[in-house]
Amino acid sequence: MTASKASRNVVIERKRREGATLAALAEEFGVSQSTISQILAKQEKNRRAIKRRLEAPLRRVTKPYGGQ
Repeated sequence: MTASKASRNVVIERKRREGATLAALAEEFGVSQSTISQILAKQEKNRRAIKRRLEAPLRRVTKPYGGQ
């Protein structure tokens, strides 16, 4: 994904949270409503994955094999 698409997706997500409809966003950005839905779903999936990783317990660290 290019930087311009990433920034576009952030704007789409912000406007959706502010109450914009899928149709309005699709018209503004020149994509279909289903594309807007897919963008929002992917952003949410990524957000959940990051949250899950941050909340996961730390892995056990062991000494290197043969180390003292």
